[in-house]
Amino acid sequence: MAAETDDEPDAPDRAAPTVRRRGAARFGLELSPLLVLCAAMCALGVWLRIHALAFPSEFLFDEHHFVENARNYLSGKPDLNDHPPLGKLLQALSIAALGDHSFAWRLPSLLCGLAAIAIAGLAARRLFESPRAAWIAAAFVTADGFLIGYSRAALLDGYLALCSLLAVLLATTRPSLRYVLLGGLLAGSALSIKFSGVAVFVPLVIGIVTARGFQGRRESSALGLLGTAVVVYLGLYCLGLSLAGQPSSPVAALNETKRLYTHHAALTEMKNALVSGWVSWALPTKPIMIGYVERLGTVRALTSLGNLALWWPGVALALVLCWRVLYRGLRATLRERKPEAAPAANAGPLASFAGLDFSGFLEAHGRAALIVLGGAIGFVAPWAISHRDSYIYHFLPSYVLLLVLLAGFVAREARNTLVVSFLALVLVVLAFYAPVWSMFETSARAVNLRLFLPVWR
Repeated sequence: MAAETDDEPDAPDRAAPTVRRRGAARFGLELSPLLVLCAAMCALGVWLRIHALAFPSEFLFDEHHFVENARNYLSGKPDLNDHPPLGKLLQALSIAALGDHSFAWRLPSLLCGLAAIAIAGLAARRLFESPRAAWIAAAFVTADGFLIGYSRAALLDGYLALCSLLAVLLATTRPSLRYVLLGGLLAGSALSIKFSGVAVFVPLVIGIVTARGFQGRRESSALGLLGTAVVVYLGLYCLGLSLAGQPSSPVAALNETKRLYTHHAALTEMKNALVSGWVSWALPTKPIMIGYVERLGTVRALTSLGNLALWWPGVALALVLCWRVLYRGLRATLRERKPEAAPAANAGPLASFAGLDFSGFLEAHGRAALIVLGGAIGFVAPWAISHRDSYIYHFLPSYVLLLVLLAGFVAREARNTLVVSFLALVLVVLAFYAPVWSMFETSARAVNLRLFLPVWR
């Protein structure tokens, strides 16, 4: 069960050894093959994010949509992009501080990507009450090419991925005035990046609704969360309008919101070659080539294809746990199992498979699973219930939560050999795909070898 108070003591880690080496014990994990693998993934993944960040000096993929309008804000010109202003304001701030060049454009994405690693670890630590889960979650987020790619490009979806992680982390704390204010600030900011940021409300509301001993204030807390978010959103939008030299009243912000929403609602042609339906994201069928530069016989590539050793297990786990929640019901999922209680003899379909105890995981971490799954489903829902043009990057804020969920599940596994073997596989895939996740000099043949399906190129 997720932690209910900020100072609630953590339950003992089921799979953690009782004897720890003094240096590593401060970090909640013994010096072991597991820790070495996690540290190696973190070190390599961070380096892949930082390596040659300024290359190329020209725009990657859709960077021009956002950087050009960041420049407009600095010049007092209207924002012509079809998203709210905050993401572009962050880029404008970086350009104003460091100069108008590619490193400055991409620095906010890099900082968000690095922060996501730490927040994923903290969220897993609180959700699953396990230092082991924290290390694994940080390693998984660091080792994934989908997240690496969006840490290296001046695009908005990496910002939303960080917002989704922050929402889940906040949802592990006890609802209070601070919860409402911070949650409203976060939700309003996410909405000010992209309208799909509204999904941040889902884990925050689940955190309020499922908190124990909080029945009398749930409605008022949810309303306070919504009200704070609206104020933050309008304030940020008014700031953007003011910098763009346009009328900047709340009414003007609402009118601009209506205009953008109408524009997005009409984008249902699904004609772009990169469009991919939300169901296809499980494979995925159309990862985006964010950058591809060919010079003097060498190629530098940056793909958004994720770490397949994490992608498929993460999606599969989410589907199985959703089925288990539907089978058990919400009340049973939220019910804590007493330590002395044995699991039911007939736990139903998909309770376990190949020795993996899905039912036991939900019994131990039902509320945590609901918070994470709620956030992931919330970010997919707009594309599932509409015919809006959708792209693989819309999956990023959901996918990062699936990695946290997968980390919690893996951390609970008592068979250390199996866990270490899985982490070693993730590291091998990370090393194999490193050239196309960090703009290394390589060859077209090497790129095609890694992107072996034609639709991935």
